[in-house]
Amino acid sequence: MAYELAKMQELLHRFCLTLQSLQTMLTDLTEATQTIVAEQEGKVVAFAMYTLLKNNRLYHDGYAMYIDELYVLPENRNQGIGKGMFQYIGSIALKHNCNRLEWWVEQNNQEAFAFYEHIGARALTEFMTFRLQKPALETFVTHI
Repeated sequence: MAYELAKMQELLHRFCLTLQSLQTMLTDLTEATQTIVAEQEGKVVAFAMYTLLKNNRLYHDGYAMYIDELYVLPENRNQGIGKGMFQYIGSIALKHNCNRLEWWVEQNNQEAFAFYEHIGARALTEFMTFRLQKPALETFVTHI
């Protein structure tokens, strides 16, 4: 499923999951990012990864929960699985006194936009995300 997600997002060139990193994601409870799966009839049909961000900010009181990845197999969509995963992660966020649950969505994923708006989420349009990928970050840091 992780491979299919990377393929769907056209990010296979950055895909780096290994059997060892997958095992760590699924079993190491000391990791900041946790992974959950949903099963139907003994078959894994969805997974999600979330991170508790303990970052008090000037404009937000409390912590935040960030959904890193969420993927439901195409044949299992529209069955409430994604919504259930969001509700489960949301309940964990509330237990940690988070004031928000955030995630990124590709701009061309209209199906996801419709789902997120249906559950009451709103797209933040007032901010643009910037990123320094590792090669650019290394260049930037070493050319001070």
